[in-house]
Amino acid sequence: MTLLFEEKWDRTIAPRDRQMFQTIYEQNPIEKGRLKFVPVRAAFNHQGCVLASVCILNGTEDWLLQDRLLYYKEKDDVVAKERFTHDLIIPSMTAVPWTFIYHPNSFIQPPSLHNWDISL
Repeated sequence: MTLLFEEKWDRTIAPRDRQMFQTIYEQNPIEKGRLKFVPVRAAFNHQGCVLASVCILNGTEDWLLQDRLLYYKEKDDVVAKERFTHDLIIPSMTAVPWTFIYHPNSFIQPPSLHNWDISL
């Protein structure tokens, strides 16, 4: 099992954030047969988009983000949905930090940024 930083992340991530993701990885073991999004932090940017940072734990076969519809939920209610087109590939039994950007036109209801998670 491995914690892997995508190339751009690896070049730009602050040491404190790198350590934070390392700790999250150590506290959340990858489960064979399961893909899990561990919430890290959510914020609004200057355009009103939700930036949802997670640690993706891939216990399945290689997982491709390309053309995936992912849901941003709060208290199990779907708040936003967005189709992602990045060509990120997460190898089996690997964890990868990632930030999903949900644009305002994807909001079903106003986000509060509390009790949130990401799901397929």
